[in-house]
Amino acid sequence: MTQTKLRFCRLCDIIDSIPGDISEHADRLYSLLDEDERASEALIKERLSVCDKCEKNLNGTCLECGCYCIIRSFAVSRHCPIRKW
Repeated sequence: MTQTKLRFCRLCDIIDSIPGDISEHADRLYSLLDEDERASEALIKERLSVCDKCEKNLNGTCLECGCYCIIRSFAVSRHCPIRKW
């Protein structure tokens, strides 16, 4: 039997500092990115569409790397940890 290694969100250690609604936190992080590093709304939607169908997505958290899918999708230089986008 193959054992799957699960990764969990690195932010869990500081969960008290994250708002209950992750979208508020995500909006703040997006605004902190340099303009040339921000992905367009269309690119973010395209990336999240792929994540929505991915078997490694658990309620918006990537089980491959432990990141929130929405936050990883914001930066143009970032990529899916399993190269789906």
